Amino acid sequence: MGLSFPTRRGVVCLGLMLFGLVAGCQSSAGPDALESVNAGATGAADAPPVATQSFGSGPVRVDLFLDASIDANDYRDGAALAVKDLGAGQLTLTAHDLRAQGADAAGKIKQSAESGAKLLIGPPSLARAIANGPSKAAAILLGAEPANSAVAIQSDEIGAAIEVASYAAGAGLARIMAVSTRALTASEAQRLKAGLKQGGAQLLDIVTDPTSADGETKLAHLGQAQAVLLIGADAPKVAAPALRQRGGLGANVPFLGTFAWPASAYGEQALDGSLLALVDQKALKRISTRFQAAYARPLSLEAAYGFDAVAVAAGIVRAKGQDGLDAAALRTPSGFAGATGVFRFKADGRVERRLAIYRLSGGKPVLQDGAPSGF
Repeated sequence: MGLSFPTRRGVVCLGLMLFGLVAGCQSSAGPDALESVNAGATGAADAPPVATQSFGSGPVRVDLFLDASIDANDYRDGAALAVKDLGAGQLTLTAHDLRAQGADAAGKIKQSAESGAKLLIGPPSLARAIANGPSKAAAILLGAEPANSAVAIQSDEIGAAIEVASYAAGAGLARIMAVSTRALTASEAQRLKAGLKQGGAQLLDIVTDPTSADGETKLAHLGQAQAVLLIGADAPKVAAPALRQRGGLGANVPFLGTFAWPASAYGEQALDGSLLALVDQKALKRISTRFQAAYARPLSLEAAYGFDAVAVAAGIVRAKGQDGLDAAALRTPSGFAGATGVFRFKADGRVERRLAIYRLSGGKPVLQDGAPSGF
């Protein structure tokens, strides 16, 4: 398109609680790494779950709770790999698999907190029990929604949408129309508006029902857009072709997307030239080989998030000592570096993760700009 996109590699690489995973600013990992993650945990073991497993023997306790609502094996194995790679003899990870024992989850979590665990990690289904625990233990949820004092480690679509739209705005594509194929909550819409404004973008409007009278009115301004942000997993196949065909959208106006887009949609002709915000593939490749060797299956994002939850604990203990791991330490503004790149937890408990920008070319994602290595 003849546009000059700004590099983000100039972000200061100082002040991070490094875990030995980031060795500088990012460069291309290539599409192979992307596909290895999309492959998922196809080789996950089908063995019956073990009620309690421990990894490491350090003085700082981290307790992980697993149930049927998540891919328990991947989260457990990713977390165990982090203890081996980063624990430095300081951590003991105890995985409590509630699928095996049928125990009272809230009671088990309470017992863990009261017996001295410094960090509790668990799925969103256990959020209430983890966030309302009787102790001052720090808590990380294996989801995208925080709860009370518990932070959430997974990125969500709105956060990624803000990242790619802000990147486009930095390239001079500031006038952005958002089209969503799913209803946005009031909170999501507010976050999107605030995030785009902070990122220097001018949000023309948000269209959630293009066939309605309101949607048609909003789309009448589509010709003013310098980029179109598509939200929703089916948006690439449903909205993109329709918007190209309806007219009014410049041929060189790119679509903006996120990891919510399925890889199966990348070949849509209407999407050629689109910009995507994806989890940093180079960071993922740093542990993918070790995960494959240890567990005989490809690294999944679930395993990577499990790795990062424990890596947070390792980084804090390394920087602040055994007594430094608490809820306040989770929100250090300089952030953390892990298998999913550089991230930090905001005051509201949501994660802010630096994502890489890819461009779709001929149906394949090509690295446009690597994820920044700091905030």
